[in-house]
Amino acid sequence: MSQRYFIETFGCQMNVNDSEKVAGLLRREGYAEAVRAEDADVVFVNTCAVREKAAEKLYHSVGRLRRLKKERKALRVAVGGCVAQLQGKEILERAPGVDVVIGTHNLTALPELLERSRQEGGGPVLELDRKANAFAVEARDVVHSNPVRAFVTVMEGCNHVCSFCVVPRTRGPEVNRTPEEIEAEVRHVVEEGFCEVMLLGQTVNAYRYGGIGFADLLERVHGIGGLRRLRFTTSHPEHVDEGLARAFRDLPKLGGYLHLPVQSGAPRVLADMRRGYTPDEYLDKVRLLRDRRPDLALSTDVIVGYPGETEDEFEHTLRLVEKVGFESIFSFMYSPRPGTTAFRHEDDVPEDTKRRRLHALQRMQQRYQEDRNRARIGQVERVLIDTVDSPGRVSGRTMHFRLVHLDGPADWVGTEQDVEITSAGPNAFRGRLRA
Repeated sequence: MSQRYFIETFGCQMNVNDSEKVAGLLRREGYAEAVRAEDADVVFVNTCAVREKAAEKLYHSVGRLRRLKKERKALRVAVGGCVAQLQGKEILERAPGVDVVIGTHNLTALPELLERSRQEGGGPVLELDRKANAFAVEARDVVHSNPVRAFVTVMEGCNHVCSFCVVPRTRGPEVNRTPEEIEAEVRHVVEEGFCEVMLLGQTVNAYRYGGIGFADLLERVHGIGGLRRLRFTTSHPEHVDEGLARAFRDLPKLGGYLHLPVQSGAPRVLADMRRGYTPDEYLDKVRLLRDRRPDLALSTDVIVGYPGETEDEFEHTLRLVEKVGFESIFSFMYSPRPGTTAFRHEDDVPEDTKRRRLHALQRMQQRYQEDRNRARIGQVERVLIDTVDSPGRVSGRTMHFRLVHLDGPADWVGTEQDVEITSAGPNAFRGRLRA
C-alpha cells in the first residue's frame, strides 16, 4: 500500500498553487492523497504570515498533529510557506512535533528532506535557501485543485516596501519568469483540459522581462488556442497603466474583474504605509480602468486601525470605498508583524476601536453589495461551471467573477451556461438555465 499525504493550506492563491506543486511532487514519489490528516503518512502545512492570526493557525495545527504523532510514530509533519521562511528555527523550537521546515523557494527538495527526517537519529530538517529556483517544479507535476481553473505563476517576490507587509522578507525580491516559459505552461494546462488560467504574482502587474511588460504578456497568453478565460492576481495600483486598461478593453477572454488593494483612503496613512500613491491617484487609476472598461468589477483590501489612524482618517477610507463601489472587500484589523517597519510604531489604536471600525466598514459594504446584487435579478449571465456543490447542484463564475449557484448535473463542470439570475445575497447569486 502506497504512503499517503495530506495538505493543509492557509493564505493566498500563491500558497494554494504551492500546495498544488507539493501534491504533484509527492505523487511523483508514489504517494496517494489522504482525505484527512489522521489517515496520512505525511502532513504538509502551508502557512501564511500576512497577519498574526494567520501565523498562529500554524501552531494550532501542528499542536493537533503532535498529539496524532504520539499514536503514529512514523507520521512526518512538514511546514512550508511564509511562516516557515520567516520563523524557520523558531518553529522547530516551539513545535517539537515538526520534522521538516521548508522555505518558499525550496519545494522541490521536500521529498528528499522527508527521507532525511526518517533516517535513524536524523532529527528535524531545515531548508530555507531563498536563492533556490522558485520555478523549478515542472508544469506536468502540478496537481491542480480546480477542475476548470489552473494557476500559473509568472513571478515571485515583491520590490515594494509596504510598512505592514512581510512578503519581501518571505518571498524575496521580484523574480520574473520568461514569457516563453509562461506561455509553454499555459499551453500545457489548456491541453490538459483547463479552460481558465489565473496568472499569479505578489504584484503580478509589475511583471517585466526584457521589453515585455504585463500587458504584453496578457496579449501573448490571450492568443493561445483553447483558452476561454484569463485572469490574474494580485495587482498593485502603481503598475496600473494605459496598457493594462486597454487589455481589459481589447482582450475578450480577460474577465471584467480586477483585485486592486487600496488599504486606506487617508493620505497620511497611505504615505506611512509606503504604498506609493495618494487616494486621489488611486481614484485616477480607477477612472482610467473604467473609462476603458465601464463594466469592470473591482475588489480590494482595506486595513483599519493602522498605527495613528484617527476617526477622520477612517472616514476618509469609508468615503473612498463608497466612491469606488467595490464588488467586494477583504477587510482586516491592523496586525503588527515582526520585521516590518510599521512594527516600530506603537500599536496605539485600541482593539475595540479597530473592531468597531471594521464592523462599520463591513456593514456599509454589505448593504452596498445587497442593493447592487438585487438589481441584477432577472439578468442573464454567462457562467463557467467549475464546482459540484452537492448532488444536482453546481456553481460557477461569471465573466466578472461573480459566484452563481444553480441546479444542474455534475457533467456541466467545464461548460459555459447562460443563467438567469433568480435571487441574490451579498456574496453570491442563485440562478436557473435561461429558458
